[in-house]
Amino acid sequence: MHPLAKSFIAISITSLFMTACTSQSDSTTPTFNAQCNTESKAAETNATVTGLTLVGRSIADAPFESSSAEIVSYDVCSDQLYVVNSQAKKVDIITLDDNSVPSPIGQIDLQSAAIHSGIAIGAANSVATHEGLVAVAIENEVKQQTGIIALYRSDNLELITTFTAGALPDMVSFSKNGRYIASANEGEPNSRYSIDPKGSVTLIDLHNGPLNAIVHQIGFEAFNQDGSRHDELPKSVRISGPNASVSQDLEPEYLTFADNGKLYVALQENNALAAIDVESASVDAIFGLGEKSWSMAQLDASNKDKVIGNFHSYPMLSGLYMPDSITSYSVNGQSFIVTANEGDGREYGYETTQLQCDSAGYEWDGDDYKGSSNYNSKIDFCVVYSDETRGKKLNTEKNHPLAAQLKDKKQLGRLKVIKSNTPLTAEQNVHAFGSRSFSIWDQNGEQVFDSGDQFARIAQMTEQDNFNSSNNSNDSSDSRSDDKGVEPEALEVALINGRHYAFIGLERQGGVMVYDISDPSNGLFITYVNNRNYQQPVCTKVDDGKCDNATYNPKAGDLGPESIDYFQRKGQHFIAVGNEVSGTTSVYRIDF
Repeated sequence: MHPLAKSFIAISITSLFMTACTSQSDSTTPTFNAQCNTESKAAETNATVTGLTLVGRSIADAPFESSSAEIVSYDVCSDQLYVVNSQAKKVDIITLDDNSVPSPIGQIDLQSAAIHSGIAIGAANSVATHEGLVAVAIENEVKQQTGIIALYRSDNLELITTFTAGALPDMVSFSKNGRYIASANEGEPNSRYSIDPKGSVTLIDLHNGPLNAIVHQIGFEAFNQDGSRHDELPKSVRISGPNASVSQDLEPEYLTFADNGKLYVALQENNALAAIDVESASVDAIFGLGEKSWSMAQLDASNKDKVIGNFHSYPMLSGLYMPDSITSYSVNGQSFIVTANEGDGREYGYETTQLQCDSAGYEWDGDDYKGSSNYNSKIDFCVVYSDETRGKKLNTEKNHPLAAQLKDKKQLGRLKVIKSNTPLTAEQNVHAFGSRSFSIWDQNGEQVFDSGDQFARIAQMTEQDNFNSSNNSNDSSDSRSDDKGVEPEALEVALINGRHYAFIGLERQGGVMVYDISDPSNGLFITYVNNRNYQQPVCTKVDDGKCDNATYNPKAGDLGPESIDYFQRKGQHFIAVGNEVSGTTSVYRIDF
């Protein structure tokens, strides 16, 4: 046993270090009486993964599209799933029967963490488990202020303690041996972009128990313009916020503990990864991820061409990877980082009237009511800041190679691209959000594999007339072609029978792609499964294809996969998928 893991077995009364996987034969200290699931592991075989079979679903008691089943994590000790319910500020608990069919049995009320920490809490954004411990990332009621990580016992749901995190802790994870907890603190600006907190990472060392934990707040101030490490920041790292320092502009989205002792952090809006040395709790390096050319791979870039799956390549058009979920694995002693390249623009604003928006000097995003009584009465969205624009509005020089395509709504005119304050010259690429793919990178941030346009090809072939649908309407084919496509979001990697498999959830299209990534430079597609019924309305009442009463129709299937967690149980292999739009948690058996 790893020496660090031994500290999690013995539980002292003084430290109250509680973990549900305690050995009852350990006589050195009093033990905690919860028992772990003893039927968890599946036998090793030579079989390879061939598919996924839906075992069952659990439906949250929450309004449609309310992020009520966003992040899911399986705890081996309690043999239960824990699911973030942002809408209710709770963590839903889901039990599994003998056939691994999920059903809800209770909740963790996070108000206990609010009372303990002394802050008014906002939404819970993430949950992670490790052998009887349940960690929850909770934002402050005021997102720009410091949030918390709450730590619970899984056996009786008692709060152990809370830890101060940074602004907007968006994702939480345990290291593989359970010694560390880390959160990615996004530090997102407020709606008027008048307050922009610093992005950061919270690293919690549990070696001496939760009540004696050492908490590190790791920031990026050294990379600021006047910082000692500014020269180390690659030019490809995107710093774009108005009047923002580097440390304010970097927005940690997701993270993964790698086997090489590093903690890798996705800086989504910045199109970058940060590598943090866990032992020293310091930033090793920041890697810019560069861009993916659409000169060889193809994409359907328009929702106005009246053609579903109208694939074309475009020289001088690139996608910035901008990963959301990331994870890591090792092959032959080398660590690799896997990324789901969703893409994400920055748009901030608030609801008001057009008169008030115009008076403030911002951009009105609704219908034009000037000269009518609605000018100071109708409420719509007022854009304070946005880095997005349509291709037809992009500022380019007339001789740009894509000038004609950018003016054509059937080609690139509708595509959401990154604004340019100065005209793009003929030598400058047009940049779109995301790469509609997943990638594998080495530990130094060099790409070794990208899935190209395979997701779109596979989804179009499988879904046919429903390709590039949105996740909140089953009457929306082609609607996402101009805006990141199928949108890879959820991600998990599992070592099964000696081979590594990647499971990638498509946030908009729905479903899960499965790849064999045992050879990091050559990912091989295995299967695609989507539990979505396009013949059913998404809600019990719809208007123009969209939900009109906030009541989900279970017959519509799963909508908006946001997270995937792999686990073993009763001698079999499974993944659980959290679907935030439908509020469903689905369990799939992995087939061989």
